[in-house]
Amino acid sequence: MRSRMHPLAALLLAAGTTSVLAADWQMIASDKKRTIELDRASILQSDPGTKVAWGRIVLAESEAETAGYTTVKALNRYDCRNQTFATIKRVYLDADSSVVKDEKVKVEKDMPVAAGSVDEKLWRDVCKPGGGGAPKDISQLAMNASKAAQAAQAGKQDLRVADYRPAKTAEKPAVTKVSEGKGDHAAEPAIPIKKNFIDKPAPPPKAEPVPEKPAHVEAPPPEVRRVPAYVPPPRPRPRVVRSPVVSGEAYAAHGAGAPGTPLAHHEIHWSYEGEGAPANWGTLKPEWQLCNVGERQSPIDIRDGIKVDLEPIRFDYRPSNFRIIDNGHTIQVNLGPGNTIAVMGRMYDLVQFHFHRPSEERINGKGFDMVVHLVHKDLDGRLAVLAVLLERGQAHPVMQTLWNNLPLEKHSDYSPEGVAIDLNQLLPENRSYYTYMGSLTTPPCSEGVMWMVMKQPAQVSAEQIAIFSRLYPMNARPVQSVRGRLIKESR
Repeated sequence: MRSRMHPLAALLLAAGTTSVLAADWQMIASDKKRTIELDRASILQSDPGTKVAWGRIVLAESEAETAGYTTVKALNRYDCRNQTFATIKRVYLDADSSVVKDEKVKVEKDMPVAAGSVDEKLWRDVCKPGGGGAPKDISQLAMNASKAAQAAQAGKQDLRVADYRPAKTAEKPAVTKVSEGKGDHAAEPAIPIKKNFIDKPAPPPKAEPVPEKPAHVEAPPPEVRRVPAYVPPPRPRPRVVRSPVVSGEAYAAHGAGAPGTPLAHHEIHWSYEGEGAPANWGTLKPEWQLCNVGERQSPIDIRDGIKVDLEPIRFDYRPSNFRIIDNGHTIQVNLGPGNTIAVMGRMYDLVQFHFHRPSEERINGKGFDMVVHLVHKDLDGRLAVLAVLLERGQAHPVMQTLWNNLPLEKHSDYSPEGVAIDLNQLLPENRSYYTYMGSLTTPPCSEGVMWMVMKQPAQVSAEQIAIFSRLYPMNARPVQSVRGRLIKESR
């Protein structure tokens, strides 16, 4: 009787024989910051109606420098009947394809595929592929992997993936070119790339007529170089950036710092008082007009919410090292990868969190001593900000750890070694919340941000509030007009 292998085991076995079973990375989506790709050769049927496949995110150089890795590979399971997916394993790689971190997801969460998202594109490409090429089941993959291993042991690995670096010889034939950073394949007209070109190399280009040589001279046949299905362009090794925090677009403007953005906070003359006060933000730069004329601006006074059975926010926070920054407008904390939330059919990565005093949000007209904003971003660039209100009470351990490691000067940062924080401690016991659509609360005041404001405040001590007040006695934008927006709250 023929034995069957688990999809994860089969994929790992195939990964160990890449010299014969080559990956087939194809671009699914791309922007200035990242490229999302799918390995079509890894698509396997698991159980009836379920498939598994490898995908990856290739970061741009500016993103990689901040993240500390260049590529994230993820093994996902796709439910083709119920239109859901779950991540099984993640592997973080640097510019040299060396493993930075290898993590197996402890709890596999089935996430619904949102319409129009990158997840839907991946799901459709896996569950409803346009053509063959990938093994149809696990047995076939296992058989291929076994044959590859036997060939390697017998010394028959003549079909190896060619080095993509230029050859050192003076002469080289015109062969297939690999496009840089796009994920698709460009080829010379004379040599079209076929899907199985690694196993069956394309014929060499037709040579131009040359004068006939003497019979005793035999010209060597032209060398045909083989290339993999996709070869990412070489990127410099990520480096730790120790520069002033910068302000830019999207999530960065919310007190964050966009990786690679050249303009620093202190070079932008916005503030919370004087000529750069919030009332004037929209006139300081043309791209900040929304600060004055936007229809969905934040913060707001949250009142008259509709009580419904809101979907619980699924938190996946874990102890993490951090970098604390005094950016001239607030105290901001950047974290490494691995902290996520899932809500309303989407998964968001925690990018950074920062503080305001007093709280920017009001609940039925009531303000609070401080607020912490946790800024999340999904693969499509959509933002979700979680606000935890802070009131005077007992000392908070996370807050104390942060204050213990404050940088000594503004526009500087500090990364303590061997010190980690667990943001689960920052969350209140009662996870009910308000939600509405709003904007960033700092220039450029971009709209389309989903806000989730926790109903139960967390406590911090009077001393901890006083420490922040010495640095920033007031850094809160005034409340903005609701303009008839729908506000929902947990029952």
